[in-house]
Amino acid sequence: MKKILILVSIVLYSVLFSQNETDTSSIKVRYFMVMAPDSTLLKNEDEASVFSYSLLCNTRKSIYADECAKPFYDYLHNNAGNYGILPISSYPRSESSIYKDGDKITATLPIGRKDLYRFEEPALKWELINDKQKIILSYKCNLAKATSDTGKVYYAWYTPSIPISEGPFRFKGLNGLVLEVYNEEKTILITSVKIAKVSELIEPIRYVTIYDLKDKSQFLKKRKEFMENPNLNSYQSPYKAIGPDGQEIKIDRRQSMKKILENNLLD
Repeated sequence: MKKILILVSIVLYSVLFSQNETDTSSIKVRYFMVMAPDSTLLKNEDEASVFSYSLLCNTRKSIYADECAKPFYDYLHNNAGNYGILPISSYPRSESSIYKDGDKITATLPIGRKDLYRFEEPALKWELINDKQKIILSYKCNLAKATSDTGKVYYAWYTPSIPISEGPFRFKGLNGLVLEVYNEEKTILITSVKIAKVSELIEPIRYVTIYDLKDKSQFLKKRKEFMENPNLNSYQSPYKAIGPDGQEIKIDRRQSMKKILENNLLD
């Protein structure tokens, strides 16, 4: 009986997705992303940063972004020059987004707190791990591993029961929907919390200002320059750290900031 139910589920999803090749989504997946400077902080939610994202997708297109991003930037476009005072809750916590159309994956990512850059992400190459399984949101999931173009290692739990080659951020291309992702350092965890059938428009976020780059290497170069010399004024403190000898302890804020950034990159 269980096998029959699983087979019926797969057939229903196949029919649903095969009929929807337009700009309208078939499903919406909500993810929580937890980020921490080191792996131990993932065990303590009070010390980690938690973000909420949504993935709208069908078999061809998808948009992955902060849940507040689309209404926020749509408002800015529709009310140019007359913004008024927006409540803090309407601002997206993250400005980044990933838009997929066919095989093309376009990333829009910030550097620092101001500039947004858009470039094409190369597809990931996955290695299947056949002896691992896990249940997420009642779906039986398999494990896969990928090493990105920048040398970072990621693991993804995906379910063939939802036969759509999608997932959060750039983690796409598997034989099923990705429901959970984590990096080798265990400083990043992206996990699905809800899946719903919805019909919403799939389109890129309409940012106000964005810089288009020729390729990803330009983005990596600009980000490296920022990591090596961020705006130190933003991280200065009026307090001093004093050692046992009464002398001030000098902290290289560039190095501490660089370590935090490196552990929280989704390349």
